[in-house]
Parts: sequence; structure tokens; C-alpha cells
Amino acid sequence: MKDSGGKWIEEPPSHEPIVAEDGTLHNLNEYINISVADAITDVTISSVKDVIFTQKNGVVIKANQLVEFICQLSLE
Repeated sequence: MKDSGGKWIEEPPSHEPIVAEDGTLHNLNEYINISVADAITDVTISSVKDVIFTQKNGVVIKANQLVEFICQLSLE
């Protein structure tokens, strides 16, 4: 990892980076920058499925919505 000045805190591992199916490398910052503003508002099963298959980094839901979503799953 690098510090705020761009210098290595520790040297990177000697192995090759993990490559996503779409060829993406080094996308940790995309996940770090996910925020509550990225959370979906509609947590129905169909809307969550839509987001999973259309958003690159998956779906973000708020903690209070998680219970609602799990309850929907148990009713199916």
C-alpha cells in the first residue's frame, strides 16, 4: 500500500494481481470510495437483482434495509 505521498508503506506482493473477469486490475479504490450515497432506495428482490447484474461493484443497501430484504427472501 502507499501512503498519502504516494510512497510504498510496504512493497507490493511478488505475485501477479488478481484480474477480474472483465480484465479490471487495481480496483480497490473503487470499493473504498463506495458510500451511503450509493445505496439503493428500493430493496425489493427484483430491484436488488437488477442492480447486482448492472452495477460493476454490486449493490449497496443500508443496514436498516437489510432486515427488510432478508424478510422478503424468507417469504419466497
